[in-house]
Amino acid sequence: MYTRQIEVSGDCYQRGVQIGRQLQDAILTNYKNQQEFYRCSENFDYQKWEQLCQRYVPAMQRWTPEVLEELKGMAQGAQLPFQTVLALATAYEKSFGRDCPPEKCTSFFVTGAATGGRTIAGQTNDENLREWRHERDVVIHHKGNDGSEILTYTHPGVPAYMGLNNRGLTVLWTYIDNGKTGDGVPTSAIIRHLLSLSSIEEAVRFLEEVPHDIPNQFGLADKNGKLACVECFPNRVYTVWEKESFVHTNHNVYALEEPDCTTGKTTRDRLATMRELIARHHGEIDVETAKEFLASHEKGTHSICVHPNSERPFSKTLAAMVFDVDEGVMHIAFGNPCEVPYQTYHFDHYQS
Repeated sequence: MYTRQIEVSGDCYQRGVQIGRQLQDAILTNYKNQQEFYRCSENFDYQKWEQLCQRYVPAMQRWTPEVLEELKGMAQGAQLPFQTVLALATAYEKSFGRDCPPEKCTSFFVTGAATGGRTIAGQTNDENLREWRHERDVVIHHKGNDGSEILTYTHPGVPAYMGLNNRGLTVLWTYIDNGKTGDGVPTSAIIRHLLSLSSIEEAVRFLEEVPHDIPNQFGLADKNGKLACVECFPNRVYTVWEKESFVHTNHNVYALEEPDCTTGKTTRDRLATMRELIARHHGEIDVETAKEFLASHEKGTHSICVHPNSERPFSKTLAAMVFDVDEGVMHIAFGNPCEVPYQTYHFDHYQS
């Protein structure tokens, strides 16, 4: 039986080796799927990306060296060339800017009066059905030598997508686009590094300083109820601290002076729906209510819970996740949350 969770321990390289060993077949499956996806969609030989993505190594050595070590260990454990693992870890950079991407993710954060004092975060992961073998998606429970722990949801071979650490820092991420690209650190390395940090202030500083290769929005929360939305572009970073809640989809919410090059047709409808749900349930939002938000089918084909439809036959919610930041618990539905149950993941020791 394929497990949805693995545990790894030790230093960064050692954990990478264990990830590679335990997820060897899933990593290779995802890589071969990328090869087929690009062969069919644009007649591109994905092995070329193995060479092109080497340009990320200097920036990773400077800004996220521990992630680079983890990838080297992953290659060793999976018995794959390092360039193959790096090509998979930077697959999002390869996909960025392609014409007509599928509808992407919806995220939200609530605290204070909206929840009666608790801090809750949630997000869907909406992607192209053909691009990833989402049946192999996994939660990786990292245990560092210093007592640190991380729970991250990801595609095998990618360091991190979304997650929470046992210091109470939660990291979510959504696609945005102002039409600019740079020469910086790849997305999954940024996310994985953020999850190794001790505080939301440290995470915001990192996002404001690190060079960004492509635009991304990062949502951050901590167990003290602090919330930050950071819209990052290669040319500029916009940070907004919110007191009670915020929602993000796939257009610029705060950086209004930046061009908005997002091609998605549903992003504003999904943003409006989530804001309406938060307002409707204000004062009584808990984990179960948050799960219901992510299963919403309001606005039909422009809903938060995404199913293939005639407008976008390959768009789908691959996973939905709710983070109870106060308790340090990750709840994940591997698939559309209207159809599959949530599974729950805990730390060994949470610094409450």
